[in-house]
Amino acid sequence: MEKKSDKKSYEKVLEYVKASVLNGELKIGSRLEPERQLAAKLNVGRYSVREALRVMEDMGIVQCRHGDGNYISGNFSESLLRFISMFILLKKPEFKMVNSLRRGLEGEALMGFINMAKPEAMSRLELCIENMKNGGAKQSAVYDSLFHRYICELSGNSLLSDVLCVLSEATESAIGGVWVGITDTDRTRLIKSHEAILGALVAGNSAEALAAMRNHYDIVNDIYETKGELI
Repeated sequence: MEKKSDKKSYEKVLEYVKASVLNGELKIGSRLEPERQLAAKLNVGRYSVREALRVMEDMGIVQCRHGDGNYISGNFSESLLRFISMFILLKKPEFKMVNSLRRGLEGEALMGFINMAKPEAMSRLELCIENMKNGGAKQSAVYDSLFHRYICELSGNSLLSDVLCVLSEATESAIGGVWVGITDTDRTRLIKSHEAILGALVAGNSAEALAAMRNHYDIVNDIYETKGELI
């Protein structure tokens, strides 16, 4: 019975924080009341308050600063990365399914990028391609990631950008990056696919840019199939 009661108390703290965010009393950066005050206000034990805070910290809702208190952080990227990484490792979806999801999301980001991007953004993408050409596998992987990250970040959709970055990182942490152990032929195909995307973006041709992005993800899928590293 005590265990059931503790669970209800712990949920009471979570519901209180949720309600406070909904009604505007709490927002990102807000400091929560001290544990003792929360416990008294909600008529729960301090253990239940601490347990709720621990869970919210794991979820990225709260940041616990030792000696300073607990704050609403809204830093969900790390917890989302852990969740998606474990989902991929445990559920083992076919890589082409994950790749298709990334392609669809980045297609949306691409349309936003075309509408928002300025000439300096194109220069960033061009620099990424140059570094892919001139670097080893590790450097090429870094600048490949940056190429796509820039498109997402400048799409004007921060939620889409965060989800895509986490999904890409989770996929690579589960099965390794596409540049690992790549052949010279596939390396050339990857670089040319990035050049095709950039060329279409510079020309402002959204249909061609989308087609080039789809082709890029087809190449990525082919490489993983050849390597036999599907999830």
